[in-house]
Order: sequence, then structure tokens, then C-alpha cells
Amino acid sequence: MNKFITLVAVVLSMGYNSNNNTLQTEIPLQKEISIKEDPYSLKLQIEKLKSNTYNFVITIELNNNAHYVSPNSKGDYKGRLSFSIEDDTKFYSNGNLIENPLSTESIDSFNGGKVNLVTKNTTYTQQFTLSDTSDFEVAGLIKFVIEPRCTMENIPFKIVNRAGTLEIVQLHTNN
Repeated sequence: MNKFITLVAVVLSMGYNSNNNTLQTEIPLQKEISIKEDPYSLKLQIEKLKSNTYNFVITIELNNNAHYVSPNSKGDYKGRLSFSIEDDTKFYSNGNLIENPLSTESIDSFNGGKVNLVTKNTTYTQQFTLSDTSDFEVAGLIKFVIEPRCTMENIPFKIVNRAGTLEIVQLHTNN
């Protein structure tokens, strides 16, 4: 009888831990911003992973055969997608910008060189850790040339930390 009670207690505690782990992995989303432009839309989010560690997420949806040069392109393309933060003393990046799905290398029809063109809806993720938990505002910029419109898209934003809550604030769009 004691073995049975012990077995039931072990099984119940395993189920409890399993449910508890599921609850711990749920990630609350912080404020997000969305920009809708013809022929694309862009969404910026901050996801909290754990204490002081976050993902900065850029999602770009393409319409009407639009495309742009991936940040993974090796050639010298001034219009490739770039993501920059003005002051990185408040936090530091953990690894590189991750592209999903990965773009594939092809031949550029303009100069014959190799290029990674993004032709599908794509998400970019940059993990970072806060090194300063005090209140701050840090400016950032996402920049890329959208084709076939052939315009440089400049999307300025701010990452704001107020009372321990990170938010993204959209600034004016300067295309």
C-alpha cells in the first residue's frame, strides 16, 4: 500500500511540474507597432524571454511581387535591410539577427553578382539583454530599399524602458 501511495505521489508531482513548466514558458508580449505601406507591411515587437532578456522581432509581409535585399547578402548593397540602435550601452545583443525563412542566394539581374533577395513574408529576431534597468529611451532605425518601387524605406523607432516595462514607440516615417 505504501508503494502505491508513493507511486501516485510521484506521478502527481510529475504532472504538476509538467504543467508548471508549460506556464513558465509562456512569454508575454510587450507593446508592438505596425506600419502598412504599399507594397509591404512591417510589425515591430519586443518579446520578454526571461529576466532582462528579450527578443526584438521585425516581421515584414510583402505584397504585389515586392522584394528587398536580405541582411545576409554578401555583396555591397546599400539598400539591404539593416537594423541599428543609436545607443547600445543600455543593452547588448546576444548573437546575430536571425532571418526566418532564410533567403536564398541568386544572381542579381542588374549587376550579375550574387544577392539574397527576400521575396516571402519574413521575420527577423535579435535577442538582447538589458545591462541598465533604469528608465531610458534609445532611438533605432530599420532601413531597406523596397522593390520594384525602388524607394529607400526609413523606419525610425524608439525602445523605451519605463518602470521596468519595455515598449516600442513609432517615430515619423521618412521615406
